Amino acid sequence: MVELIKIGIVFLAVIALLYRKVSLWLSLLLATFLLGILFRLPLRKILVDVLSSFVDANTLLILGAFVSILFFSNLLKETGRMNQILGGFRSTLKDIRLVIALLPAIIGLMPIMGGALVSAPMVVEGSDELKLTRERRTFINFWFRHVWEYVLPTYPALILAASLIGIPVREFCWINLPLTPAAILSGVVVGYWGVSKSTKAYKHLSGRTAISILLKNLAPLLFALILVVGFKVELVYAFGITTAGMILLFRVKWEKILKGFKESLGVELLLTVAIVMGFKKVLESTHSIPAVSEALSSFGIPLWLIAMFVPFLVGLMTGVTIAPIGIGFPILIPLLRAHPDYLYYMMLAFAGGICGVLLSPLHLCLVLTREYFKADWKGVYRLLWFPVASILLAGLLWTLLFHYL
Repeated sequence: MVELIKIGIVFLAVIALLYRKVSLWLSLLLATFLLGILFRLPLRKILVDVLSSFVDANTLLILGAFVSILFFSNLLKETGRMNQILGGFRSTLKDIRLVIALLPAIIGLMPIMGGALVSAPMVVEGSDELKLTRERRTFINFWFRHVWEYVLPTYPALILAASLIGIPVREFCWINLPLTPAAILSGVVVGYWGVSKSTKAYKHLSGRTAISILLKNLAPLLFALILVVGFKVELVYAFGITTAGMILLFRVKWEKILKGFKESLGVELLLTVAIVMGFKKVLESTHSIPAVSEALSSFGIPLWLIAMFVPFLVGLMTGVTIAPIGIGFPILIPLLRAHPDYLYYMMLAFAGGICGVLLSPLHLCLVLTREYFKADWKGVYRLLWFPVASILLAGLLWTLLFHYL
């Protein structure tokens, strides 16, 4: 119980600092030291964890990936190809509301970190036409980027979860099936409530011409994604190679190259990414999550609630999708394995973990999208709570349905 209170204090401290308009990187840095101090880690240990995470190979690859993705996206915008992609989709789909939801959803088919940054510039054009608020733009780009995480067997978290449970990935995908429709439907309701179809006149192209334009302008993006998914090339290298090729093939001028690169560098953004990794490292060093699970079970809390809450808490505290699976599942599986609804409780655990990550102020996709659109945190969370609750409710109803069948 003490561990749970301590973690709650740290999380509330982050929320309070953000509410007071303290920058995220500084809020996280202060919360990292508070976490270590509350769990009586030596100051030297906290410093070593934070600094070692900064120079960790994974952190450096992530930082490089963000810069390369932003540079790639900025060049797409500077060369006018972003507008052509949007135009091709709009000619094919007719309704701009569908287009700006589909773009992040398409990127979301690929389990790449920072994917929200690829779609965000594309969402801008259509959002301007619909006159959406910054908060709603942030929600649409962020939410639809993540609707496939429950059922696509290419996502590392899903693969790891199925492996730990001891069932084939495809079986766990079927068990999770209602979660994705719940995410899509609730996202549409919240994202487009009160938003009318655009009345802007637009010259529609023939189907063949529109598809040709789409393929031509999406080719660099598709090539980068094929390198990442098909050939398992690191994100930073895949987008670096693609960007270099795009510069040469499209003969991009030096002024646009320099402008695009300059806009892809942000000290605050890079600091935030690095400190998120430091926070995660210190959290692991506290060994607090197993103690939280034991405290919950000792108080007679229902198992289905523990199944959701433990991964939710880990996801909320780390903002990293793999964390609630890698940390929470080994704790929960011995506790739940004998239950007749074991697989559905693990589905609840998976849903809880993803929902925690979706709400986490440490989630890089949320941080980057909010920062890109300059949205207000409170406004974004006002839009997020209902879809997150819808996913958890769908999981509970699915579990109850099979319990009584």
